[in-house]
Amino acid sequence: MIFRILLAVVPVGIVLLCSEYVWRREILKGERARKFIHILAGVWMAFWPYYVGFDGIVMLGTFAFTLLVYSRMTSLFHAIYAVKRRTYGELFFAVAVVVCAYVSKEPWVFMTSMLLLAVADGGAAVVGRVWGVSNQYKVFGTKQLIKSRAGTAAYVILAFASMVAGYMLGGQDALAGNWALFAGVPVGMAVIENISPYGLDNLTIPILATVVFNTVA
Repeated sequence: MIFRILLAVVPVGIVLLCSEYVWRREILKGERARKFIHILAGVWMAFWPYYVGFDGIVMLGTFAFTLLVYSRMTSLFHAIYAVKRRTYGELFFAVAVVVCAYVSKEPWVFMTSMLLLAVADGGAAVVGRVWGVSNQYKVFGTKQLIKSRAGTAAYVILAFASMVAGYMLGGQDALAGNWALFAGVPVGMAVIENISPYGLDNLTIPILATVVFNTVA
């Protein structure tokens, strides 16, 4: 069990340390540094149910939340907070890990829900930064919700890919032939991502996805 816990947390710790290194060396700054953590750590954490179990994830997620609160108070990990906009995304992320682990019926449900956050949301942010500058729009006319058509399209595509991963890694019986779910979840979660300010999408996307997947699990 100790080995499995180390297998779960050591790679995440390495990602955090690497992010701090590239931030200090000014290799990655701001949003790119945050998404470096978001994507790499999130993908690894998505597979936690397969070797530490849901009880272990609740414990690790609670510890992560405590560490992130401490980091927010002390700037322990600069790369997480090196953005100009107000966001509580990292705290919402940790809460989502705990809640999704507690309510998920199957490992693939947790995994797919977290991939919708780590891969789809993180990848969409990267695409939006690179190719979305010229096609931005404001949701509800607020600066807290500046999105791009490129980023939103990337989210839908990557969300579909995340569901394919969920299908291949445990969700065959539940997702086979369910094209309404394959079409509805990526589009629906893209809408949720668009209307969630202050990093709230880190909470709403995985929890809502877990609820939806639980209905067919």
